[in-house]
Amino acid sequence: MITPAPRGAPRALAGEIERHRTAAGLELCLVRNRQAPIVSSALFYRIGGRDEPAGRSGVAHFLEHMMFKGTARFGPGEIDRLTQAMGGTSNAFTSHDATAYYFAFAADRWPVALEIEADRMRGLALDAREVVSERQVIVEEIAMYRDEPWDALEQDVLAALWGAHPYGRPVLGRSEDLEREDAEVLAAFHADYYRPDNGVLVIAGDLGDDAVERVESAFFGLDRSGPVRPALAPPAPPDQLLRLERRHGEVARLLLALPVPGGDQPDLGGLKLLGVLLAAGRSSRLQRALVEEGELCLAVSAGAGEGVLASTFTVGAEVLPGVDPAEVERRILAELAELAARPVAEEELARGRQLLLADWVFGQERIHQQALVAGSAAALFDLEQPQRLLDQALAAGPEELRRLASRYLNPAAGGVIGLSLPE
Repeated sequence: MITPAPRGAPRALAGEIERHRTAAGLELCLVRNRQAPIVSSALFYRIGGRDEPAGRSGVAHFLEHMMFKGTARFGPGEIDRLTQAMGGTSNAFTSHDATAYYFAFAADRWPVALEIEADRMRGLALDAREVVSERQVIVEEIAMYRDEPWDALEQDVLAALWGAHPYGRPVLGRSEDLEREDAEVLAAFHADYYRPDNGVLVIAGDLGDDAVERVESAFFGLDRSGPVRPALAPPAPPDQLLRLERRHGEVARLLLALPVPGGDQPDLGGLKLLGVLLAAGRSSRLQRALVEEGELCLAVSAGAGEGVLASTFTVGAEVLPGVDPAEVERRILAELAELAARPVAEEELARGRQLLLADWVFGQERIHQQALVAGSAAALFDLEQPQRLLDQALAAGPEELRRLASRYLNPAAGGVIGLSLPE
């Protein structure tokens, strides 16, 4: 039996959504929302760390950096200076599945974002000196991540979980691979994949009636085609529980990673609700067992990501000094086994649903966040994916959650436990 979801649940995507495709082939999504005189743009390219050829790890992230280092129209640093001078903000990120660039401006000046994005799509300067300089910046960024205990532990655990699959490689790349990436390599990657028909542009906020015409004008003439995104099989996770241990930092940390379905698969919604029941709020199972009552950990977390080919369910714990990490691990495994053995009580389920809803609403409180949620969905799945995911999470009843826990939250069937112990 499926327990009814709470009444009055919000739509998964905020705003009034319009879909278009420009003459240049760019997929366009308008999210009209007049809650504030702000407009945010998010341009997603369907290219990321998973698409890099062997020996070229980090090229997608390297190119993301270079997109701010000069075009025919904007010199090095000018994009940032112009954005700040106009009172806006901008940034970018690269994942295994996509690369995204976003801006936020007052509603009367947002079209400058279109000018910048169209110019970057037409071509980059990719000056050899800038490439050398930015390569060193990224090498230092890699070192910084390796110096941070949680980041380093996560990288090692995911590498063990996904093995030789590109999902197991760090998005930042490896320093030795970066040495082989020059302006020619970056230009070829840009020419192949930074084109209108490989992108999704979301414009969200206080939009006028001429938004589509402005986008058409900015990207006019950009109609080049390129290669189809390389096909990639899903990763094959381990069929047993793997363990790794490292020495880093001043306190012990534990990270459990389990393979779960991709972001468009029907079981993922219920798994997200299980993450809430485990670690969201002071009354959640792990929070009580390890922090509030058990006094074994400083903090705990749990949840499922949304990868395209596969996702990862993680449980993390920062152990208090003097506490044996083995006891923390035992308690975590016991809570997972309990979820698989007995249905969740209705009161706990109702509380978990409300927390999930509150987090979902908070995640789209700002125009900028609305643009990113819609852009990620359209680029990686489709615009209906967030609604399906939310509906699946809210519809999962006690027996369904028990089934999901039994099937997926069983470390002995395959997963990785990583320990980062004090030096």
